[in-house]
Amino acid sequence: MLFTRTFGSVIALCALVAVAILYGRPVQGFDIQDSPTVVARPGADISDVYLFPSPTNTNDVVAVMDVHPGLPAGSGTTAYFDQQVLYTMKFDTQFSSEAINARPLENLVIQYSMSGASGGTQQIFVYGPSAPNQTGTTTTLVGAGSATATGLINTTFQAGSITVFAGVREDPFFFDLSQFYKIVPDRNLGSSSASCLPTIGNGSCPLGFNPIGTATDYFNNANVLSIVAEIPKSVLTNGNGTLVGYWATTSTTTGN
Repeated sequence: MLFTRTFGSVIALCALVAVAILYGRPVQGFDIQDSPTVVARPGADISDVYLFPSPTNTNDVVAVMDVHPGLPAGSGTTAYFDQQVLYTMKFDTQFSSEAINARPLENLVIQYSMSGASGGTQQIFVYGPSAPNQTGTTTTLVGAGSATATGLINTTFQAGSITVFAGVREDPFFFDLSQFYKIVPDRNLGSSSASCLPTIGNGSCPLGFNPIGTATDYFNNANVLSIVAEIPKSVLTNGNGTLVGYWATTSTTTGN
């Protein structure tokens, strides 16, 4: 079985930003279907990013980017990454020393491309970690396009000092969408209802969202495609500082 993957210059479709203290609390970001482009290409839609201490190794952190939200439960053997998309984890390892309110600027990236699905599986190509060829919205493969390691979807494998998993997982995000539409009904296409908030609406939900236990998790039966990298802290800090910027982008050769 032969897999091939090539990318030239690619244009970022979407990005989510998280800044994490490596020895403190985890952070996350969330978004979903925020433009017509990613609605049309769900494999490029980033739903969540996470960065948190490894639960099994105090010397590591775990970076996650979840894409293709809304996959049905039980899709573990039928869902595949979009082979036309380049998935990139971006890090600003010098964020601790930058000015207050400064935007993070990537100086380290880990990239992932995928083959076409074949024989019920898909090959994952990992590039980096490495300094990017350029910063900003245009991305090219690091390492002159030579992969650091390859593995298969839904399996765990090593890419140098990094442990990688890319495959289907249960969507970790908890969100009460039906209550959200009551709070901001104009976000529900075609709705002309009043908000349930007091002052601006009818006041039927004075606390806004329902408490845990009565809230409905809209994503309870949904899966995502998840890219997970367990990374030694030393790769991100080089012994300097504990504040690192992390965000993720998806890119295609056309921006579509």
